[in-house]
Amino acid sequence: MIKSMTGFGKSTVRCPYGEITAEIKTLNNKSLSISCAPLDGFFLMEEKIKALFNGKVFRGKVFVRIARENAEKQKSLKKLVFNENLAREYIKKLKAAQKKVHVKGELDLKDIIALPGILEFENEKIEEKLWLYVKRAMNGAIKDLIDYREQEGARLAKDLKQRAGKVKKALGSVKKYAKKSVEEYRDKLKKTVAELSDKIELDKERLETEVALFARNCDITEEMIRLENHLANYANSLEGTEEDIGKKLDFIAQEMHREANTMSAKSNDFRISKAVIEIKSEVEKMREQLKNIE
Repeated sequence: MIKSMTGFGKSTVRCPYGEITAEIKTLNNKSLSISCAPLDGFFLMEEKIKALFNGKVFRGKVFVRIARENAEKQKSLKKLVFNENLAREYIKKLKAAQKKVHVKGELDLKDIIALPGILEFENEKIEEKLWLYVKRAMNGAIKDLIDYREQEGARLAKDLKQRAGKVKKALGSVKKYAKKSVEEYRDKLKKTVAELSDKIELDKERLETEVALFARNCDITEEMIRLENHLANYANSLEGTEEDIGKKLDFIAQEMHREANTMSAKSNDFRISKAVIEIKSEVEKMREQLKNIE
């Protein structure tokens, strides 16, 4: 299945803590890279969030954002805890200090709660409950993302098939002119020799040797066969169900370009060179599109 590496997914889940919204954006990248912005103070969720992509997203730069909305009348994410033992210890030490330095005065509650560590926010117990809703929102956003990538991938696959068709058509022209090239060279050489020799008897053996040499130097049969095989492999891969197919398709396109370069270097026929330029042009466009394929 062809999937684009660019995409977007979003899902919102209602819960006792408000509305948990998960947003995912993906861009092109050679490998899988995930950046996550979890809810403030809940950084332990980050690894759990990244694990949800296993077996679902294989390549791309992934950005994840988790947000809580409409939380004004909902439960707080943080529990305020009064550290009674620490408060008692503070009071004990402060009263002892008063006696030592002979300072009078009473301790108010506002003085005590202002001391470090007396009032703290606690996340741990809430995080496990909250994770259930974050996970549900993330799974919905990932599904939305995959749907988006598949739709974009279908559009890219259509374009890639059309370009492969143009390469195949141009290769047909190369085959056509490659057959004619040797015969045309033989006729041209005969005509040239006849004109220069002023009707002197033509050395047929020498002529055939020159033609054979020309044919050997300009022979692109192997390159045409390999390019045809690459096209068949390319078409099968586009129609297949293999995941993470982008790298394979790009490798096949590289091989197509290599064969086209070799044909271009060997050919002495303008018509073949023109068709090869068309092949190289379409393969380059294919490779640009393949940068977007997962």
